[in-house]
Amino acid sequence: MASRLVAATDLPLTPVTRQRVIYADTDRMGVVYHATYLRFLEHARVEHIRSMGFAYADMERMGYGLPVIDLAVTYLASAIYDDVVTVHVAMAKLTPARIHFVYRLTVEAGDRHDFHGVGGRAGEPGEALELVRAETRHACITLDDGRAARIPDPIFDMLERHWDERARSRQDRTS
Repeated sequence: MASRLVAATDLPLTPVTRQRVIYADTDRMGVVYHATYLRFLEHARVEHIRSMGFAYADMERMGYGLPVIDLAVTYLASAIYDDVVTVHVAMAKLTPARIHFVYRLTVEAGDRHDFHGVGGRAGEPGEALELVRAETRHACITLDDGRAARIPDPIFDMLERHWDERARSRQDRTS
């Protein structure tokens, strides 16, 4: 089955969060438990939205939510205890009722301290080790009844401005 994932090179992804792996993040095999990466995605997505000018909690106070309606994850390598995982994220698509994010999780050069030999290669010197590629799709709902809704205008306008700036920036780099 072909991957549905947007190639990491198709969009400029912004490094948003850096999280050190703690023992609670790992499984019995000494690597990050697969579902832990979903928490890393959520943290980066919430911070990415915050960097655009609003807190997700503000949207909830307005009576709206953006639940995940689709998720795709490809695991490429394992993070291990004490790695620092960098989560890169971009908004891939925006409609009046939906948002699509793409992610790339890496251990950047110098952020792995492989003291017990698990987790796969540490990456070439000076290169990041790519761990995960992922996508999430979100639909706007009203929190009182869970029905589909349009993203509130002030939030949509802010997201659209960010989308337009990213598109202009990408166009400037290719000109």
